[in-house]
Amino acid sequence: MFRPASGRGLVRRYYLYRATIAVGFITPIFTLFLLRTLTFTQVGALSAIYASLSVVGEIPTGYVGDRLGRRASLLLSVLFTVVSLAGFVLASGFRWYGFLYALWALALTLRSGSMDAWLYDTLTERLDSEQFSRIRGRGDAVQKWTAAVSMVAGGLLYGLHPTYPFVAAVGFNSLGFFALLSLPKNRQYADRGSDSRSADRLDPLETVSVIRTYLARPPLRALVLYIGLFYAVLGVSHTYIQPMVVETLGPYAAAIGVQVPAGVPTAAARVGEAGAALALGLGVLYAALTAVASAGGYYAGAVEDRLGVRRAVVVVPALTAVALVGPLWLALVVLPTFTTMRTAKPLVQPIVNGYINDHVESVGRATLLSAVSMLHMILRTPLALAAGMVADATTATTAVAALGGLFLVAGGAVWLFGEIAPETVAVSGDGASKSAS
Repeated sequence: MFRPASGRGLVRRYYLYRATIAVGFITPIFTLFLLRTLTFTQVGALSAIYASLSVVGEIPTGYVGDRLGRRASLLLSVLFTVVSLAGFVLASGFRWYGFLYALWALALTLRSGSMDAWLYDTLTERLDSEQFSRIRGRGDAVQKWTAAVSMVAGGLLYGLHPTYPFVAAVGFNSLGFFALLSLPKNRQYADRGSDSRSADRLDPLETVSVIRTYLARPPLRALVLYIGLFYAVLGVSHTYIQPMVVETLGPYAAAIGVQVPAGVPTAAARVGEAGAALALGLGVLYAALTAVASAGGYYAGAVEDRLGVRRAVVVVPALTAVALVGPLWLALVVLPTFTTMRTAKPLVQPIVNGYINDHVESVGRATLLSAVSMLHMILRTPLALAAGMVADATTATTAVAALGGLFLVAGGAVWLFGEIAPETVAVSGDGASKSAS
């Protein structure tokens, strides 16, 4: 039997779940950890493996979310995340890391569509779907605030032993099981004995039809392509934050007594040999950037109200791409660049996903959102490989600047020849029409 719950209590429990999926312990040191034994090209190859497997897994795992239930999909996501994190404690080397990246990709795909589909349907059933951008954005902020606190601890733990941040992450992320079990199932999955449940599910052929119907046509076609390219560029760029710190801020760090490895043949090796002081500094830097960036998610609803969907999703990615190019000429602008990189996606993602949710019906929503993530990963795969090779041949800063320039050119073409997020008649959770901004 489907039991209603207090609206405020439900939202608080959702925020608790979002806190448990933060990976702050490993974020500021993850590339350092990999570059102890790998090159930039190998790190890029791992990112490409991750992206490729995400592409393969997005539709099946989105189907799992629509078929078995969004909460069940999220529980599986926590399981694979924890197993992957534990693997980094026990194994090393490119092949093992490739396997662990595959588990991580599976965890992401199980969550990517189901999390937003669960929230949107739950708000439609119990509260108000118009609150999606605000609550989703604040969930991002809670996740980032939690990550910011654990990032400093991650830097400290890395100084003690490189695997300790992963041990801490395993323990913390395991709390996601308990947070999820406190959340209700969506209405169509709550009563397992109902004969009507089959009417609310899609078979595989219907799944393909839903994707083709919605994503290959306006109003979503240009938006999905533009934002997918932006997410791909941003995702690859995040890999190089730690190397960019060494390259651009290394001389300034040395001036205040922080030792940055020198005399090592490659930039990748220099980053991999970073000591405890630099690891702690990166933890503090990431925490500060994440705390500032949390404002992006927190104010996503306000930005949507002020600018409208179309201007918000066009302007924020374009300005972010410009920021990626800046450190190539002026090293000190790398700090505002990092802030922009960390803020941009939490700011636009709730707006984009809210717009997509408004333009599809409840059935197949998780599958459709997974398909959007799939496009992002398709685009990310070649970019990850190319950026790794460029970084090995030049510098990480040059590779990130090239990614920013690529988005300005390709994203500009999408903007010129396609209509991004036009004002149209949207579809509510129950299939009724409503106005879209």
